Parts: sequence; C-alpha cells; structure tokens
Amino acid sequence: MATSTRSTARAQREQQILDQARAAPMAPRWMFTVQGWNAYVNEMIQRPDLTNAAPLGTPVTSDDPRLRYHGHLRLVSHAAFDAALLKAHRLLLANRNRREGLMDRVIDGPPGTGKTFLLRAIGRAFQRSIEELHNDRIPVVHITAPQDADNVVNWVWEIAEFLGLTPAPVTEDEVRQPRRTPDLSQPVRHVMERRWTQLLLVDGLQRVHPDQLAPVLHYFDFLREQLGITTIFCGTGAREIVRAARVKSDNLAEAQQGLSLRAPLVAGPDGREHKVLPQAEPSRLPVTWLDPIPLYSGDQETWPSILRGFEENLCLHRLTPHALVKEAQYLHARTGGYLKLLSQLICQAAMTAIEEGIEDITQELLEGIDIGG
Repeated sequence: MATSTRSTARAQREQQILDQARAAPMAPRWMFTVQGWNAYVNEMIQRPDLTNAAPLGTPVTSDDPRLRYHGHLRLVSHAAFDAALLKAHRLLLANRNRREGLMDRVIDGPPGTGKTFLLRAIGRAFQRSIEELHNDRIPVVHITAPQDADNVVNWVWEIAEFLGLTPAPVTEDEVRQPRRTPDLSQPVRHVMERRWTQLLLVDGLQRVHPDQLAPVLHYFDFLREQLGITTIFCGTGAREIVRAARVKSDNLAEAQQGLSLRAPLVAGPDGREHKVLPQAEPSRLPVTWLDPIPLYSGDQETWPSILRGFEENLCLHRLTPHALVKEAQYLHARTGGYLKLLSQLICQAAMTAIEEGIEDITQELLEGIDIGG
C-alpha cells in the first residue's frame, strides 16, 4: 500500500511539473534580471474565456485579450520534451542534496526545436519547487553568452547584471563613453552564496567558440564545487562546444599524451606484455537532444498530438473540429516539424482569423501566412 501511495505521489508531482511548463508564458519581458525572471516564473498563461470575449462580428483592437493570447499561445509539449524536463528534475533533485560529484547538463539540437524554452522550463520548475519552501532565495540565475565572450570578466558581468550588481549609466554621456568592465566575481560569489543559488542557465552557446568558453569553465567549476551550483548549457552545437572547451581548459590532450607515455605493461591472453593505453576522454555531461517532430505514416500520436494540443489552446468562435489535425501533412510540409515555425504559423493564422472575423483556421488561411522557407 505504501509503495502504491509513493508511486501516486510521484506521478502527481511529475504531472505538476509538466502542467507548470505548459502554462509558462512564451513572450515574457526581459528575463535576464531577477525581477524579469521572477515575473516569468510566477506568471501562468490561461486560455481566455470566450464568453468574456468580444461578441462574434465585433471589431477588435490591437490590445484585445484574445489577440495578445494568440500572439504566443501556451506551450504544447511532446514526449521528448516531457522526458527531458523530468530527467532534469531528477538530476537537480540529486544535486541539491550533495556538495560533491554534482553533474551539469547540455541541451543541444537544431535551431527552432524548443531548446531555449526547455532550458527555461527546467529553471522555472526548479525555482517553483524551491519557493514552495523558501521565499528569500535566488535559486536560479539565467544568462546568455556575452557579446564579447573572450574575457571571463564579461561572463561574470552577465551574472552580476542578473543579480543587479552592475551600476547602470545615469546620463546619456555615460552611455556613450566606453567603460572598463570591472571584475565582479567576488560580489557575484557572495550574493549567490548568501541567496542560495543552485542553478545557472547558460543560453546562446552557439555564438561561442570553444576557445572562448574554456577560460570560464573553471569559474563555473568553482561555483559548482564551492556553492553546489549546477550549470545547464544550451545552444545548437553546445555538446561539442562544451566538450572541446573542457579538453582545452583542463589540458586533457597533453594529459592524455603523458598518460600514454607512462602506460603500464600488462600480460595479455597471448602471454605477451601490452601497454594499457588510456581511453579517449569523452564528454561526461548528459545531453538532451531536441529534434524536429517527425510525421510517421499512420501515426496518430507523434505529430497529430502536437496539433491537438494547439487546437485545445486556440480560442476562436467558429473553430472547426480537428481543424489542424486534418491538415497534418500540409502543416508538416510547411514547417518540417520545427515547433518554432509551427507556432508562428498557427499563432499568425489565429490572429488573422480574429481580425478578419473568420474565427476559424483553414488551409486557405494558412497559405496566406508567410513564415519563410
């Protein structure tokens, strides 16, 4: 009986994590500050009630609630997204209860597959779990790779800016004058330690060369070893960028060569002595890979389930039943299974349907929406 109760409690907790991710805002304000990030974490996007909307046939203005809602819609997740979110949840649950042997993570995949949203959903779910118990912490810091990534100081500045430690220019003259970026590593460490930061989200890694990331890895290592902070790296090509940066930062190539020279001799099955050569050092970080959503012949769950999710989120007066699922092949041909393109196509179509009074989504309407490609 106790086992059944625990299983039910775990299932309920996991469902809560997934539901919170689906209700996350897709178009939040600037979130690379504590205030902006906290607003994102605590905002829940709800589908408008059609009974409270402008009556059918009534002209709408640009600030109409339904137009604003359809400008972003809610997340429609899928099996790979849900699995990645729960794996990250378990990793962070393990990391928060230890001070050595912590493990970071990488999110990789082609552009437009939802990597950034997954990164933020992980941080959002983690912070909400912390806030259930504590309201005086900064459990998550979210940064993007700096424009000038060659200097470690610039990476630290991104964290300091999130924490509100960077002095803002007061006058226009100060904005125009180049300033020397100070080293804020000690203030950053102090605040993160005092406010119990446990998770660092690093987005935009596709803009960084491994040589630029290598110097700052040791600073991230310091945060992990001294403060118990987990880092999640995100970006197209992030896996290889982090791996190559780690090899360079830790001089693993030179160390590997030294180990080869000192490799011990061991008797083999043939009775002769052989050198036991060290294996090449692989990336030790778990990697979440997001791909475009495929469309299989006869499959009613993979791609069609995504479309059903969008249909449930739409708020139109005359939406035809299964309007999107009936156009599954057309929508996949238009978007290639990329969630970014699908979201843009459906959101723009829904807004057009509201503005023009059609209140439905048809293939004819979709064909008039330009998303490139």
